[in-house]
Parts: sequence; C-alpha cells; structure tokens
Amino acid sequence: MKTVEFNRYSAAALVLGVSAVLSGCAVTQPQNTPVWQRLEVDPVSGRPYYIYVPSTYTHDRPAPLIVTCHGTPPYDVSEHHIREWKWLAEQNGCIVVAPSLKATDGLLGDGPVVGMYDCERVILSLISHLQYRYNIDRANIMITGFSGGGFPTYWVGLRNPDIFSVVVARSCNFSERNLDGWYPPEALKLAVMVYYGSNDPGTIRSQSKNAIRYLQSKGFNLATAVIPGAGHERHPEVAMEFFRKNWRTPMPSLPSN
Repeated sequence: MKTVEFNRYSAAALVLGVSAVLSGCAVTQPQNTPVWQRLEVDPVSGRPYYIYVPSTYTHDRPAPLIVTCHGTPPYDVSEHHIREWKWLAEQNGCIVVAPSLKATDGLLGDGPVVGMYDCERVILSLISHLQYRYNIDRANIMITGFSGGGFPTYWVGLRNPDIFSVVVARSCNFSERNLDGWYPPEALKLAVMVYYGSNDPGTIRSQSKNAIRYLQSKGFNLATAVIPGAGHERHPEVAMEFFRKNWRTPMPSLPSN
C-alpha cells in the first residue's frame, strides 16, 4: 500500500475545507473559470449530465477525461460535482463530466446491483458519445465519486479496466457485498485511491476503512490518505494530484464526427 504525501500547497488547501452539514456539503472550489459548464443530455440513455470543456481544449491534442459520481440527492447532485471540478479541469486541461445517477443513496442504500447496472449503462454510454465529439485521451480516464457516489465509482471503475486508468473514492460509501466477484482480474492493474477526512462521519470512516482492507486483501494497486482535520468535505485536488501522477502515454480518440 502507498501513502500519499502532500506538498505544502496541498496541505494548506486541505485545512481550509468547511465542515459538512446535514443539508449537504458546500462547494468551496473557485468558480471563476474562463468558460462555463453546460447541461446536456446523453442521446442514448436520455440521462442529463453536466460537462466542462477547458478553454485550452483543441481537437489536435487528446484531453484526459474525468467522470465524477455524485452522492445522495438532494444533498449531493451532479451540478455540485461540475462546480467542484471545473477549476481543476481548466488548470489541468481535462474534460470533466458529471452524470445524473440512480442508486447513490449513501444514507439508506448500499449500492444495489440493479442500480449499479443502470449507472454503468449511463456512464459507458456517455463516454462513448463523448469520444465521437471530442479528442478524448482514452489512456487517461479517471472515475471518481464522493459520498454515496462511491457505489458506482467502485462498481463501474473496477468492472471496466479497459476504459478507466484511475479510480478514486473520496469520503465514499462502500459495499463489499455488491462488489466482490463482479470485476475482472485485470482490475488489479488499475491505479486506485481511497481517502477520507479524519473528522468524516463515522459511517464514512468505517466504510472507507472497509474498502481499504478489502482492496488490500485482493491485491489492488492501492494508495490511501486521511486528510487531517477534514470532515465530509470536497477535496478534489487530492484526486487530481493522484490522477496526474498516474497519467499514461496519451492515446488518440476515435474519429470525430
């Protein structure tokens, strides 16, 4: 297991997070990006999603893709996620998408398999659609989630190692029952990270530790971190740093329409 070390900038940013409240986790990341996020609909699944394409994007250069999974509605929704990620996407030249998902209730649910199949269908359809619109770097696609978004993050990410290069769970719910035995052996080659706040709710801390123990026992390439002093807060910069450390040689997208 690897333990991630943070530079001085990262550590300072982590300490500045606000405490989580029952009404949901505030988005404290910068919103002053040169272009704005868009709300669109996937033509196959019919599911809405938010997308942010950085101002520096050009079809001549493949762009890494970030798929971010929201948690329990209405406390955490796809709009929160695009606002959480868009500044980092702009700074790092990534396209980011935040689909509207089902079965991400971290309060009452446990990521039921039928719901995970729906999440998988939506996410894979969306990625396929985007590959024909943009020059997606197919070698560098990260799936990440926050809170109840951990259910589809683990399920979809680990089941599709031919599509995703990095899987990151951020203060996430985890269900071994609905994951064990559902992913191929190739998933062990993925770069996987699990992190949470030292002051996260007990359920999140407990399930994150369960995820770490499970993934370690199965031989995953796992990195972990506990953010000192943080509660149930959004810290996408940790996932972004991990994604960058694991970038592969770029791969061009499929031919564009």
